[in-house]
Order: sequence, then structure tokens, then C-alpha cells
Amino acid sequence: MIVRACVLALALAATAAIGATPPVSQPGPVTRLSATQVAYLTHCGGCHGIEGISAPGAVPTLQGLTGSFLCTQQGREFIIRLPDVGLSTLSDRELTDVMNFVVFDIGAPVAGGKPARPYTVAEVARLRRQPLTDTGLTAYRNQVVAGLAVRCQVPAALHVYAAPLASTR
Repeated sequence: MIVRACVLALALAATAAIGATPPVSQPGPVTRLSATQVAYLTHCGGCHGIEGISAPGAVPTLQGLTGSFLCTQQGREFIIRLPDVGLSTLSDRELTDVMNFVVFDIGAPVAGGKPARPYTVAEVARLRRQPLTDTGLTAYRNQVVAGLAVRCQVPAALHVYAAPLASTR
């Protein structure tokens, strides 16, 4: 992108020097996002990353991992009851669409088992009324992931979360 801008600047300077008409830059293709993708980006993407890849050890990465939570009922409920999910300002319908996008498009389907069923609006509405607000969230997540590991094939990266951050001293 920088090279393209530099080439365009040089071309403009060269054509101005000889009095020619400057070249016209053609816009690239425009990516159209769905309402669900926009909701993900505005409500989740700031921390979890545009493509579901976040800061290691600080915020859980979603890409290729989140679908594994649907392998058990406890895991399925856990990700909807997370505070930033359950307490989101999105409507039940919007949240259902975003979570299905996160699980099936970003998070990859569940490995080694029967296909997971998408969330329904009624299920999300019920689960988000019971958000996880305990301070022991990391310990509970570890328990859920341990249960997933026993019953399902889960990526090793699913076990990595909340590693100690480096000291700033």
C-alpha cells in the first residue's frame, strides 16, 4: 500500500513537471460486511481482533477455538454467560447472530464429534439472564475446558489463557 502511494506521488510529480494529465487511481474492490459482522467488529473485535486473533495471554483468541465450546452443554452455556457476552447491549436476535458467527465462522466447527447446532434466540435469551459475574471466571473457564478435553478433541491452544503478563518494571 505504501509502495503504491509512493508510485502515485512520483507519477503525479512527473506529470506535473511535463504538464500532462495525472493518472487516475482506480479504487480497489469494496468488502461489504453483513450486519452481524459489523456487530462483531463494534462489540467484540476491539479486544478479540478483527479476525478473532487477540493478544496472547490477555484476551482469549477466538479463531479456530470457539467452536470447541459447543462440544458440551456446559461449554455451550459458558460462552453465552460470559459477562461481556451476556451483558452485551445487543438484542437477543443480534447476539444470537453474532455468537453463531463467532462459533461457526471464526471459531471453526467442533472437532471429532457430531455437528454442533446453532444457537437459537430463545436459548441465548435464557442463558444471558444468568451471566457469570463471579471473580473466579478464569478458574471456571479452566474447569469447562478440562471437561471439553475429556469428552472432545479440542485444540491444545484452547488450554492457553490468562498467562501471567510480563512485568513493566
